[in-house]
Amino acid sequence: MENNDEARTVAERASTSKEEPLEATADDDYGCEHYKRKSKFVTPCCNKVYTCRFCHDKEETHTVNRKEVTELICVLCDTRQPVQATCQNCHCRFGKYTCLECNLFDDEDKNQYHCDGCGICRVGGRDRFFHCAKCNMCLPVQLQNGHTCVENVSHANCPVCLEDIHTSRIPCHIPNCGHLLHRTCFEELLHSGHYACPTCQVSLLDMTDLWRFLDMEVSSTPMPEEYRDYKVDILCKDCHE
Repeated sequence: MENNDEARTVAERASTSKEEPLEATADDDYGCEHYKRKSKFVTPCCNKVYTCRFCHDKEETHTVNRKEVTELICVLCDTRQPVQATCQNCHCRFGKYTCLECNLFDDEDKNQYHCDGCGICRVGGRDRFFHCAKCNMCLPVQLQNGHTCVENVSHANCPVCLEDIHTSRIPCHIPNCGHLLHRTCFEELLHSGHYACPTCQVSLLDMTDLWRFLDMEVSSTPMPEEYRDYKVDILCKDCHE
């Protein structure tokens, strides 16, 4: 009886007219832990079906380029078809946000937008970010006139976890030196007592108070007689003097 009810539901969805695109109800279970969408990809690399590239990359020993995907399957009527915004059979929208350049569909509102400079979709709202041509990435607008440019900085891997930054869903931290690292990796560094950029060794935080404290400690601690007139030149990695 339950199977007949399910079949009837699918048939009713498939017969929905083109003038009234089908919408999933709040009780419908679709998508994955990464995206809420009403489609699945047929991966060109291994001809398997996954909801998104993250699901694929988690299970396989290789990665998939989502821009190379040419086919998808509607999760409501199970129709296999070319990549498009709406199902050719039941006419449901695969995602409220749709980017056919990135083959990205998402029903959750994350203020998504496509950046032509980055070549991918970003979240957070176009009005809150600008694309820096030299850094080759989108940065918060408050950094537009005050950030350190590092050429193609986002196309390098995170120096802590060695994972890709450019297409990562993990927010990145932008220290004063301009070298990027994942925000979670930045927090782990601080918790473990490391305060220098893994790439250039410049301080990740304003260390003024710490340096002042150390100066006070040194001045209040007399040097042993044999080292009192001993001098060594050191280079500050923050100011390079």
